[in-house]
Amino acid sequence: MQSNSNILLVLLLTLWTNFACGQQNEQHIDGVYKSSNAAFVINKNKTFLIIAYGTLIKGTWRVENDLIYLKPKNPDAQFYVYGRKNPTIKNGMRVCFMGDHLSSSILFGKFPDKMQPLFNDDANCLDFPNVHLFNEKIDTITLFEQQNDDNDRAVVVIPKLMYHFASGDCNDFIVQHMQNSLYHNDFILKIGKEGLYAISDHSDAPIRKSTIGEEFSDLEELKFLNESFDKAFDADYKLVNNGYNTHDDMTREINLAYYRYDEQKNLYVNPAVPIKELDYKSTAYDYNDILMKFDRIKGTSQAQEVIRILPNPLFIANCDN
Repeated sequence: MQSNSNILLVLLLTLWTNFACGQQNEQHIDGVYKSSNAAFVINKNKTFLIIAYGTLIKGTWRVENDLIYLKPKNPDAQFYVYGRKNPTIKNGMRVCFMGDHLSSSILFGKFPDKMQPLFNDDANCLDFPNVHLFNEKIDTITLFEQQNDDNDRAVVVIPKLMYHFASGDCNDFIVQHMQNSLYHNDFILKIGKEGLYAISDHSDAPIRKSTIGEEFSDLEELKFLNESFDKAFDADYKLVNNGYNTHDDMTREINLAYYRYDEQKNLYVNPAVPIKELDYKSTAYDYNDILMKFDRIKGTSQAQEVIRILPNPLFIANCDN
């Protein structure tokens, strides 16, 4: 009996020691850590932001022993779909495709026998926006990405699924492809006596640390970066102008409360601009006097199946001809 009590006491002491060490490690871990190519903003509330050239990664962190694990928030689907009712479209539907790696490996259409490649093989000179007008409206839009070389090089294992989206009353859509480069594995840093250390480069020097106040003189800048990430991954809607220029990454917030809603056209217009001066055909990037609001459509997913692929792609992009 005495032996069992001693074993239990040792286990409890071990658990308490690990817990106490973990708590001590977390006490002074928040701050901004700058490596040669990225800045790690680690917050007290167990969230983090990684800022690098052309890259923004957000997520949560935890400490285990002498390691801190940064778990990125990855897209919850390979395709996000947003829709609206467009009164000017009498028949069929319109779809704008967005993403940095649109290719022939992406299939779009009606499952299972009317699926088309988005682009021709070896497509180049992709235009913007990539908008297609369909003569017939699809009740349930299906999207999926076939295996390709880009998939093979992906660091993160991404489930190969097909996605279905009910079109409902909408006839005007934005399809956002979440390319492989937006998915990330956990980042792991070592906690040492003098701070955090990178594991990958085996350096003996700690990562240079500063406070959030020292790195961001204007905290609105940090708030903007956080909100920019949320608009891309957690947005309930997208605001675009007539040229499909999105406002996910604009330098200022667009508040629809300052716009007048035109119910007949289902558009948001700037009330400060006289009606006769509104340009409904402008495709200028910064023309914000008329905006379209696309609400996110939540879809379903399933394992990919064998389907019939129609031979003609939706877009032909070939600068050689």
